[in-house]
Amino acid sequence: MGVTHHIGLEIAERSFRFVEIQQQDRQSTILRADTLETARDYASRLFFDIPFDRDLARQFITDLATVYHRHTVYAGSISLVLPATLPLVFTVPVESRLSERERNRQLQWECTSLANLPEDTRMRMLTHVLEKDGEVIRYLVVALPQALVDFLTQTCEYLTLNLGSVDVDHFAIENVLRQLYPHDVSQHYAVVGMHDGHCTAGRYADGTYLGFRMGAVSYREHYAAQVLRLLEGLQPSNAGALQHLYVYGNAAAPHVLDSLEDILSCRVTRCVPLADTSIPDEIQQNIDSTGEHVFDAAAAAALMGPG
Repeated sequence: MGVTHHIGLEIAERSFRFVEIQQQDRQSTILRADTLETARDYASRLFFDIPFDRDLARQFITDLATVYHRHTVYAGSISLVLPATLPLVFTVPVESRLSERERNRQLQWECTSLANLPEDTRMRMLTHVLEKDGEVIRYLVVALPQALVDFLTQTCEYLTLNLGSVDVDHFAIENVLRQLYPHDVSQHYAVVGMHDGHCTAGRYADGTYLGFRMGAVSYREHYAAQVLRLLEGLQPSNAGALQHLYVYGNAAAPHVLDSLEDILSCRVTRCVPLADTSIPDEIQQNIDSTGEHVFDAAAAAALMGPG
């Protein structure tokens, strides 16, 4: 089997998180794990102004080129990861009788309306069917303005990189968990992201995706209760008890995980995408000084490879 290289780059709060993975014969090796602090907070609504603000676009490209050129890079492809608070993520029912063109037109309208954008704004959408109920299909929709996706694609081409995907941190973790732990596809499990200002939850039962929810964190001391409310909002009426909970994010403190394990009476596991990856000593030192959890989403995107 040939050697492949791929970059996962997370656009985080006032920083870029960069992970390059080499894969050969089912063995993954981390070649680089790096962070770059940025003066601008691209993980805010400022991100949507980049294609239309020349000075902001120039600064973004400079920051991206800086983290890219800081060390030798072998990969020719990259996946970008955004915080769940940036893209438009929502669930919407659509009449099943609609043609594909009519359905896309309705979803485009839903996106621009919910995002308070001009109606003629083109959106790049990813959709997932959650449930078919007679004449209605319920979709999970993730959307970004097409102009922003085009800008990111052109910027990566400028750096001689092929943009394989633009993902959301939570969904990057969900995808890599399905790859690393395929036995879970037949279980009832959930994935929770715990961050300073928000938390996310996705739930699966018997291989079926039940949906995604996100909520603001109002009181850190009540974090476990807020996570439980998100999970209850995704509780199917005919499913049994949750069997396994995977948690990631910088706010996933041990005492919160212990509380969730006691309340839910299920296994609670801190998600560590790099657990089975070979890490050279000098890179391990950098990870230890920064904190491995910092690279969760970037590492997940790098492990998934292009596309």
